[in-house]
Amino acid sequence: MQKDVNEIIEKYSDMVYRIAITRCGTVENAEDVFQDVFMKYSENNPKFENSEHEKAWFIRVTINLTKNLKTSSWNKKVITLDESIVFEKKEESDVFSIVCELPQNYRTVIYLLYYEGYKVKEISDLMKKSEGTIKTWLFRAREILKEKLEGGFENE
Repeated sequence: MQKDVNEIIEKYSDMVYRIAITRCGTVENAEDVFQDVFMKYSENNPKFENSEHEKAWFIRVTINLTKNLKTSSWNKKVITLDESIVFEKKEESDVFSIVCELPQNYRTVIYLLYYEGYKVKEISDLMKKSEGTIKTWLFRAREILKEKLEGGFENE
């Protein structure tokens, strides 16, 4: 059992953490969500039909836990501090920091599309939103990113 949990953590840790940091905006909250996701897995020991079902479970649980965290009374009274996230490449850091400025739902769909490779239909199912809503969020997120990225390069 323990080996399976370690294998699962190794397999999904990057994805869960990136979704959590993208949706939470702070390292501390992302780490809490990260821990809670794997605790839920360990406690519930869910059975999956296939690897895609397993991956979708981790994404869905991560999204749900970030929603719960955002709506908790503790977080309504906390002021977040700006944090810098270090990546190997400056370009990744710049783009990621701009993505992190997007509204939460925009950040999530951008992450799932570009980092995890999900299609609009799959994102729609994972987020329990219509495909039209997902397409709108993607369009708006891309417009904001385009504006911010082009604006940043003009000033250099």
